[in-house]
Amino acid sequence: MKAWFEPLRRNQRSQKWAQRARYERQRQCFEALSLLQRYIDRELDPDEAEAFEKHLEACRACGTELRVYLDIKSSLAERRGKSDQDAASRLRQFAMRLREQE
Repeated sequence: MKAWFEPLRRNQRSQKWAQRARYERQRQCFEALSLLQRYIDRELDPDEAEAFEKHLEACRACGTELRVYLDIKSSLAERRGKSDQDAASRLRQFAMRLREQE
């Protein structure tokens, strides 16, 4: 005969297991994201790169983070050497106002 509290115990065990699993995923993501910039710059050794890519296959959030970083890097590379005249003008005006306040 099952005790009335047995389902309660099972539920508590499954909650603890889920909590541990959630913590482990967060830890893995934290470690993966700490390697992100080195991965983009191709500075990881082959074993680290393989482990990082394996994590990306299983983790959609980290994959999204990688795509965002790659998009930013691409955008910055496209703008390299181009000056934004409006931004430069606003910066000059701001500097002049600061000088006038002194």
